[in-house]
Amino acid sequence: MCCGTSDQSTGPLTDPAQLQVNVVVHRRVFEDGSSSHFIKGYVKDAMGKTIANPAIQLRVNGQALRLNGGSTNYYGAFPYYELVTKSDTAIQSNKMYTFTVVMTDGTEHLLGRIETQPDLDASHLALPAAHSRSQPLLLRWRDIESGNSWLSFWKRWQSETSYNELLVSKISERKDKWGHRVKEDGSSNQADYITLIIGSGGGSHMIPLSYFEGPQTRFNALSLMLNSTKTVDVSRPFLKGSSLSSERTRLYRIELVE
Repeated sequence: MCCGTSDQSTGPLTDPAQLQVNVVVHRRVFEDGSSSHFIKGYVKDAMGKTIANPAIQLRVNGQALRLNGGSTNYYGAFPYYELVTKSDTAIQSNKMYTFTVVMTDGTEHLLGRIETQPDLDASHLALPAAHSRSQPLLLRWRDIESGNSWLSFWKRWQSETSYNELLVSKISERKDKWGHRVKEDGSSNQADYITLIIGSGGGSHMIPLSYFEGPQTRFNALSLMLNSTKTVDVSRPFLKGSSLSSERTRLYRIELVE
């Protein structure tokens, strides 16, 4: 990414062909079932510099996103547009979101549409609440990625791609006398992390007993993070590289017992 703000952040800008627009629709569900979400949009010029023009609007289903000056976190290091809502469940599963861009002269251009992924339940990834560290652990999943190879081919032809990744890691956690988690540490050893790529249909993976024996031996839980990303490329009149993405993250926890 290029540093600095584009000169097009001020003055009239009426041609959408001068814009690269990338929008992320993100939903995250935590271990306890609580959730968070956001929609963020990024606008750049042909040189990759951020356009932060208050006279340009990004809209989702007719609602304008707010222009934010940027912060220091991963998603907000540069000025971006964000959905402002009071509800943590405002972004729904299996819902179509339509994005448009309003130029400085008031003309509105369709950016594209993307449908969010369905919610996950125990039928998709069934996990025990606790597991013995003296036994291998079998992970099973099904329909994390819906459809079949023909549907995947049709989606690629429609410039839609999807990617599902399950990350398993060791956690050392400490709880207070009421059972509340007060501290959590992960491992710094790469061998304590397992990354599984999940396709359509069902599948399984056996975590061997050797995984629980090292390298990190002082841990009492497993953290599992399932990330699903669907991306739709945006065509003309916007610049190449424009896209819409729907991200679904689901967090799980397995306590380990002797």
